[in-house]
Amino acid sequence: GGRSGGRWIDGKHVPAPRNEKAEIAIFGVPEDPNFQSSGINFDNYDDIPVDASGKDVPEPITEFTSPPLDGLLLENIKLARFTKPTPVQKYSVPIVANGRDLMACAQTGSGKTGGFLFPVLSESFKTGPSPQPESQGSFYQRKAYPTAVIMAPTRELATQIFDEAKKFTYRSWVKACVVYGGSPIGNQLREIERGCDLLVATPGRLNDLLERGKISLANVKYLVLDEADRMLDMGFEPQIRHIVEDCDMTPVGERQTLMFSATFPADIQHLARDFLSDYIFLSVGRVGS
Repeated sequence: GGRSGGRWIDGKHVPAPRNEKAEIAIFGVPEDPNFQSSGINFDNYDDIPVDASGKDVPEPITEFTSPPLDGLLLENIKLARFTKPTPVQKYSVPIVANGRDLMACAQTGSGKTGGFLFPVLSESFKTGPSPQPESQGSFYQRKAYPTAVIMAPTRELATQIFDEAKKFTYRSWVKACVVYGGSPIGNQLREIERGCDLLVATPGRLNDLLERGKISLANVKYLVLDEADRMLDMGFEPQIRHIVEDCDMTPVGERQTLMFSATFPADIQHLARDFLSDYIFLSVGRVGS
């Protein structure tokens, strides 16, 4: 964990040196013939129709290059054996790099995890953490001030996103944490106290941590809602609205918000209207199929 982390020093990102043991633990054994890259590299991916609408849609990328991606992120993408961007990634990378909000209708398996992790981490590596407010109270009341918050409906999906985040934050200043219900909060609190720059969370547990004063959302630059339709189907809308609208979250327009949903019913449209600003709408494949 901590030892493979880089630092942000004097306005510069100083990546940690490579560490072979850490790499095998995070990325698997390079020569393993059974290794399945988490990038699903179907060449027929390019046949998936993508429709992007909105004001001034940035040009999609066609391959992973630096720029626009940060150099360290590009190295991690190669270690994870992603060879070319999926349709959702082609668009999301330049959309986030251009400071825009995104509403993407995309099925699971469309590469959407990379679609938000790649651009969010790339920009985070380049710009560094926001300055933390002067800490109030004593040491043990320390709060975490994440730069990126990713909400997901279930423990399974949150863990999956966290496992991917560990690959792409390797050697960087960004420390990833995951929190979800149904598991002791003490262990999760200890992890958060060691540093938490990118937080993957289920809404219930995130709410709990906010109420306990363990997390502040005042420094959030990137908010991601993954499988938003599923979160609403599970009854999380009041909690999500509370987290985004009633706590200390950076306001709309000052943060970037990315929403991913397999379908686009009225309640998701309302959420997009309330949480996003001047957003680009992306539909990947046949929406709602």
